[in-house]
Amino acid sequence: MDPIKVAIIGTGGISRAHYNAYQKAGGFEIVAVCDKFRAVAQRAADQWDVPKSRVFTSYNKMLELDEIEAVSICTYSQAHRRPAVAALEAGKHVFCEKPMAATLADATAMVRAAKAAGTVFQIGIHSTFSPDVQFSRKLVDKGILGDIYYSETAACRRRGIPGHTFIYKKTAGAGAIVDIGVYNMHNALYVMGYPKPVRVSATLADHLARQDPKWDAMDVEEFGSAWVRFENGGVMVFKISWAVHADSLGPTYFLGKKAGVQFGGPTVFADSVSDDLKALAKSEGLTLDPNPPEGMTTIRVSGHEPVDVWEQQMIAFREAVRSGSPSPIPAEGVLLTNVIMDGIFRSHEAGKEVAARNPAL
Repeated sequence: MDPIKVAIIGTGGISRAHYNAYQKAGGFEIVAVCDKFRAVAQRAADQWDVPKSRVFTSYNKMLELDEIEAVSICTYSQAHRRPAVAALEAGKHVFCEKPMAATLADATAMVRAAKAAGTVFQIGIHSTFSPDVQFSRKLVDKGILGDIYYSETAACRRRGIPGHTFIYKKTAGAGAIVDIGVYNMHNALYVMGYPKPVRVSATLADHLARQDPKWDAMDVEEFGSAWVRFENGGVMVFKISWAVHADSLGPTYFLGKKAGVQFGGPTVFADSVSDDLKALAKSEGLTLDPNPPEGMTTIRVSGHEPVDVWEQQMIAFREAVRSGSPSPIPAEGVLLTNVIMDGIFRSHEAGKEVAARNPAL
């Protein structure tokens, strides 16, 4: 089968991760590159054996090439919208690095363009392909947990402010929330089946960065926390940090009316081991250890093979492009992270809970 011909827009650091993942997944060929700095684009082209005639500083000019079937968007967050929309309007499949966008308006425009184009539009939230996330989603889909009424999702860096374009609103749009928070926020929404957010109450902070002169120019948040209410009555608590006085902000877990699950194994909490859970574990070659007695019990799940989540997300993209099927990470679902992030920033500014703004598509 012929490889899918890919062009990469933005040839900075993250483009290397995309290139490596394409190579690991197989079935792709990088045929063109684009960057606003020609020397940067040419350096990438030399490394990836892309002909000089396929090196561009204008993505619109590059998108005129009929041979291009798919495009990777590897620009900084505030520059995702225009090349992604242009590629979709040109009839290309698009793989866009996370976050989809830094603002709700940009993300909405991108999803609308994807719906109009009918091509595959996948966001690079690679952690969604981890065993914890995938198994937890199956628990929900099979009704093993019952309705999810409460969840918490957290990720923590104690001292991990990244620098470069990540710490300026003009390039990143925001800080820890859109940079790394989008991972755990999306994965929680994915596990729960993308419930519709209706209310958001949040707080942000940058106290530790303000104590260090090297971050004087930083104008985004280092910490964020939010309480999110959903249309189905469920609640999610979200926490994220680049810098904080703690080793952990807590685990990610989901409380259902029948059972609960916590990432890190994962571990299932229930009154007993249901037949449905036994069947799911057997179908995946997993072990439920130990065989717990009747009554409230803890069921540790083991046997998941480690996976390269970067490779897995590109395999999923490849198969969606080849089969014409929707992205395994639906853009409409990822858009909910932007709905929540928009609510977080408005809530913090107002100092109170705000209504979520869910755009019409």
